Amino acid sequence: MSNNKIFVSYRRQDASGEAGRLVDHLQEVFGENSVFLDVETIEAGLDFVEAIDRALNSCKVLIAMIGPHWVNIKDSEGNPRLFKEDDFIRLEIAAALKRDIRVIPVLVNGAVMPSADQLPEDLKPLTRRHAHEISSSRWKYDCEQLTEVLEKIVGKAPKPAPEPKPFPSPPPKPKPVFRKKSWIERNYLWLLGGFVLISVIGLLIDAAELEESIDYYDPIEEVVDQPIYGNTPPQEPSSNIPSMAGTWIVIGQDGRQAWWVFTQQGAMINFIEYDVASNQVASGRGMLEDGEYHGDYFNKMNGATGKFNLTKDGNSWLGDIYFPSTQTTFYISLSRN
Repeated sequence: MSNNKIFVSYRRQDASGEAGRLVDHLQEVFGENSVFLDVETIEAGLDFVEAIDRALNSCKVLIAMIGPHWVNIKDSEGNPRLFKEDDFIRLEIAAALKRDIRVIPVLVNGAVMPSADQLPEDLKPLTRRHAHEISSSRWKYDCEQLTEVLEKIVGKAPKPAPEPKPFPSPPPKPKPVFRKKSWIERNYLWLLGGFVLISVIGLLIDAAELEESIDYYDPIEEVVDQPIYGNTPPQEPSSNIPSMAGTWIVIGQDGRQAWWVFTQQGAMINFIEYDVASNQVASGRGMLEDGEYHGDYFNKMNGATGKFNLTKDGNSWLGDIYFPSTQTTFYISLSRN
């Protein structure tokens, strides 16, 4: 198995927006199949320890995304998650350190490296790893510096193969030599038209005689109660997880309109936002849970990141996007295109 992939470990409650931006950048450089997020999205029913083991077998470097709340996030009982033996993030980083996989702490949103007394025993070696900081004010530069380090570890992405040259055009065909047509060849259309006219008149006479002898049949009466399918596809089979795949119209609180194009894999849903001129202006990713769709939102135009939360309302979705940097909330509604 190839071991030149990049594993990105992060907590959704701490740095999910920054992790998504970094993964998008790395996939552009190294290819989509060479970079993937941590196994918090493993399929239901799989052993998460085995899933982590298989994922790390194909990786040469693990990026540990650390935000300002990374150490202090707690479970539902108020215990620090890092000190739980079955915590995903702890298992990922500890396994990488034990296997001597290159682990790079990446600090975002002003976070600082945790001290050894803030970490469980199997994560204490992380404090001896040199960290790389990515600041929102110099995001592009910091990502490029990190990319240079990763290229030394996993190698540069292969260049795309050149486009094949088109085949030369075939030589022109020789012009045909026409002979003089006979009278029948010159007038066969008139002869054929006359034959067809005579046949049609005969059919009309037969149809009139037949109509007098049978009851009239109206097919409209049979289809009046049948479903009509035009541009609207048949309704999808029922499922515990609603389908959002496809294009949705988004209307903001200021009346402006945009389009979200969704791709879905189970409960995980990504989308790309386009403006009325078909320009890509934003993207997001999130999860369907208990009738709500929530996740992270990134505005490509101004670099702002936010959190969105949508609730199903009949055939539509209603909700808002919250931007922590400006502490503003933008209300939106979605409907099928």
